[in-house]
Amino acid sequence: MKEKGIRYAQCIFEADNTIAAIARILKCPVLSYDSDFYIYGSLYIPFSTWRNYIVRNSTGTGYVKRCKIYYVEKLFHFYNGLNQSLLPLAAVLLGNDYVKQHIFRNFFRHLKLPPAGRRKYNEQQRRIDATFDWLRKHSLNQAIIGILSRLRKQERKHVLNIIETIINSYINASLSVLAILGIPAEKFSKVHMQGVSKTYKFEGDIYKLIYIEETTNETDLTEEEGIDEQEAIRILQETELVSNESLVNNLPQWFINEFKMGRFPAYFIDLIIRKLYIFIPQIEDYSYASSAIASLKIVNIIYGLLISEVDKEKTGMKYITRDENKRIKHYYLEYNDSMFNCKLPSLSNLREVPIIVRREILNTTLGITGENCMNEIPSTWILYIAAIKYWIDQQQELAKLNYHIYSLLLAMLYNIIDNKIGFCRILNTFQQKFYNTVQNIQFARKMGNYRPQYTMDVTIADAIHEVNADDCLIAASFFISNFEMDHKLYSQPKKFNVTIVHGFAEFQYCLRHSMQLNALLGYPYEQTKVANMFNGTLLYNLCNNFKRRDNVETYINSVLHNSPSLQRLYNILLLKLKPLFNMQTMQTKAKYKKQKIKYERKEQSAQDHEEESARKCESTDVSFYDVNNPFTLLDAMRE
Repeated sequence: MKEKGIRYAQCIFEADNTIAAIARILKCPVLSYDSDFYIYGSLYIPFSTWRNYIVRNSTGTGYVKRCKIYYVEKLFHFYNGLNQSLLPLAAVLLGNDYVKQHIFRNFFRHLKLPPAGRRKYNEQQRRIDATFDWLRKHSLNQAIIGILSRLRKQERKHVLNIIETIINSYINASLSVLAILGIPAEKFSKVHMQGVSKTYKFEGDIYKLIYIEETTNETDLTEEEGIDEQEAIRILQETELVSNESLVNNLPQWFINEFKMGRFPAYFIDLIIRKLYIFIPQIEDYSYASSAIASLKIVNIIYGLLISEVDKEKTGMKYITRDENKRIKHYYLEYNDSMFNCKLPSLSNLREVPIIVRREILNTTLGITGENCMNEIPSTWILYIAAIKYWIDQQQELAKLNYHIYSLLLAMLYNIIDNKIGFCRILNTFQQKFYNTVQNIQFARKMGNYRPQYTMDVTIADAIHEVNADDCLIAASFFISNFEMDHKLYSQPKKFNVTIVHGFAEFQYCLRHSMQLNALLGYPYEQTKVANMFNGTLLYNLCNNFKRRDNVETYINSVLHNSPSLQRLYNILLLKLKPLFNMQTMQTKAKYKKQKIKYERKEQSAQDHEEESARKCESTDVSFYDVNNPFTLLDAMRE
């Protein structure tokens, strides 16, 4: 969004009422699929009306997308007497995120549903129609009396509290994010004050209302009867959490500001308020432990920093992920506020701590303390490589992940190719644009006996700087061909290797939490641009390919043989990072199922051919042809 110049902000709790208020101030529509925005009185564009295609603007000055904008005034015109003050109550009656319809079961029994008529309205649509038709005949107070009169006395107080809380959450929005959005205070303050509403409070004695028992069963709801006190308290706590930012008043202002600027994930507030983290589900191999486990050490440091201000008892946190039986399970993570016998800084003082100390907290967490090679890694790569190092250190059997590591390192080269030749992910598009150019480069190199002499005694940053754009064009077809999933997997999904994906799922968690700890510490390292570094399909295809190779490094060198500057960069990465990662050169024979004897012989023959071709590449200038990658014919054709 920053690159596109889009201004954005993040709310501490529920954002709907703030979004609606800002939309009204700026007189712009809300694009969403939540009809609550219609109830808020904002201009509202449902996602479902958003057309895929673009058309030329009627003014001829550009292009537009067609959609439907909903105006609440048209609703008021249709239901004469309905107004904005009644709409939040309609949302309460019809059920929103915090109130279920069965609470008002007795009230709904006396509503006369309109007949089905020619149009086939479902029961929910008819109930909406009946609710609006009933509300338009009452003031807000009268409507609430009519609702409470159909509740038993022991239910009224709790339900009234819910109604008041939700109504006030609709009419009183926090506008603290307006400054973050770059909207001058003098522009919005006057507009907002003109339409500001006072906090609503029901006037009257709810216990003196005569109870009305409705016997009509026309619109009876079948859900569980009544609302108990515990349920009402839970709803109230949830709605107060939505509307009351005072719950985080003990947090330092710098944290609040940076949270609203979108620098921290939303679950930080869950950790602070609820001491709970729900891990995002990923595709995994269920025969292994949850992929979330690998990143728990980082989560523990994040939690220790976050609750230093709000929890004097320093209790642990709960996290939710799957167990070994694929069931959802709560786990407990002990609180830890120290690191190698040194106490972590408090959240209020965290920004006052020197950046070198904050960097050391991150280094120690990720296990890269004292690693000299990190000093020569480009700033945009440091955190990514540190996350790989941390992920590797969590493994009990490192050899199982060597193919993954080779894949992660090779995939990093494609960001360099993007920067040199432009973004492209479709092979046909690339060939149409660059086929002749690649041919000409290869022909010129052959005629000129192109043999660049690259020294290995350079830093990673220097090797990146010296990557040749022509080399990128030659190597690009190999990478692009791996950005598309093998179509055979659609018809034979059992061939999908979920174990490969599980390893990358673990790494994703480690990278995610490394980046979030980096943000919390004030970016001691430049933040990773994940889209530039990590592509799941590319990594899966590379890893799946490497598992069939006798020697992965020999294979990669053969692939990059005609792109010597990229080949050198990859080998320098291996030279510098293999000791850091504690890797060993992979020389593992591929394993195949016994029943696939013909396939095994064919594959072995193909590998023999590749190895022979690779040996020729090392001794001559003959182009390498990979039988598994027909696009290397671009190289072979120049012969």
